Amino acid sequence: MAKIRWYVLSNFFKTFLTIFIPLFFVISLVYVIKIASLTTKIEISFSELIEVFGYFIPMILFYTLPISFIASVSSMFFRLSQDNELIALFSLGIKASYIVRIIAYISIFISSLLLFLSLLVMPHSKYKFLYFKEKKFSEARLNIVPNQLGQKFGDFFIYVKSKNENQLRDVVIYNKNKNNFDQLFLSKNGEIKDDNGLFSLVLYNGTGYTYSHETLKEIQYDSMHIYDNIDMKEMSFQNSLIYWSEAKHNNGVKRRLLFSIFSSFIPILSLYIIASFSIINARYQTNHSFLVTASISSIFYLLAVAIKQNANEVIFISSIILSIIASIFIFKKRISSFY
Repeated sequence: MAKIRWYVLSNFFKTFLTIFIPLFFVISLVYVIKIASLTTKIEISFSELIEVFGYFIPMILFYTLPISFIASVSSMFFRLSQDNELIALFSLGIKASYIVRIIAYISIFISSLLLFLSLLVMPHSKYKFLYFKEKKFSEARLNIVPNQLGQKFGDFFIYVKSKNENQLRDVVIYNKNKNNFDQLFLSKNGEIKDDNGLFSLVLYNGTGYTYSHETLKEIQYDSMHIYDNIDMKEMSFQNSLIYWSEAKHNNGVKRRLLFSIFSSFIPILSLYIIASFSIINARYQTNHSFLVTASISSIFYLLAVAIKQNANEVIFISSIILSIIASIFIFKKRISSFY
């Protein structure tokens, strides 16, 4: 039995890798293009590109693993059937249910991994990406160009003669305050600081002038902090458990929760249905692996989308129960009765 188990598993993993790896790279390319489109609005370095892509890896795995599993199981059983390998095993007294049960352990592992990714990892990675994007948009609005007039930092107009990263040289700042006093600040050097999304401009060893119709005031300062008033979206994330607990009163979170759980169960729910249509007698039946993969994937993802749209626990539980009943019934009728 150990050799049979190893034989089935080795065939599955060979098929799985030949399907999963190309599919993973194709989906990854879509997300790389999506990330690259951000560069039209914000500046992203290569290391930041890798960082952002890392935020999407859990999502890519979440969508590629179930489809790869369905396609792999279908292709493997069709191939073994056409090569008469399964018929040889059945003639030795090996039950079809035993062979499918070997793959069932893999389906449980993949479903557990999908639950981990969707419920624990993806909410956090999504928050990290949104925070990164919002921070980059804020930095883009603070991109001060040397020798250019009309630029603003907060409520202040700013002119910079030269700039090296966040270090500024020969800074001139103008502002008209609430009392309609003209304010002018001069500094030989300064810098832009980022304190967890709170941006400030620090001027060193400069002179400030406040002018009205009656008076002109002058001050000398060692350092001056000017804070930017850009409104970043309020974003907070403590942990995934707290995030999903909002499903009790947030319908959007509830929809995502039910969709994530049902999609994670697809490898378990679909296994026996795939086997029912993929284990064939090559003399009398033809190979329809693509049709089986496309049909089963479409059915289960349509159910997942329906659950997400309705956000109804009854539909969610009913879909799981009906899937289990259908799997048992179809497998017994098409496979167990003969093999």
